[in-house]
Amino acid sequence: MRPTTSILFPAEAGKRWSTSSYSGQANNCLEHGVLSGARQAVRDTKDPDRRTTLTFPASSWQPFLEAIAREML
Repeated sequence: MRPTTSILFPAEAGKRWSTSSYSGQANNCLEHGVLSGARQAVRDTKDPDRRTTLTFPASSWQPFLEAIAREML
């Protein structure tokens, strides 16, 4: 799994960002977005205007989530 840092343009970011229902109002969580080509992205909620993200190919997204669930990351 090789995440890459990228800058998203507003047209690509669109309204496809979401946060977990477990996220509070403390603004200390991540947002998830689905991008073109089924790429998955995460960004910091404290800095949504910069649009700096980590992006993952679709094939790496599930292993990434499983590693988080197992507290391996």
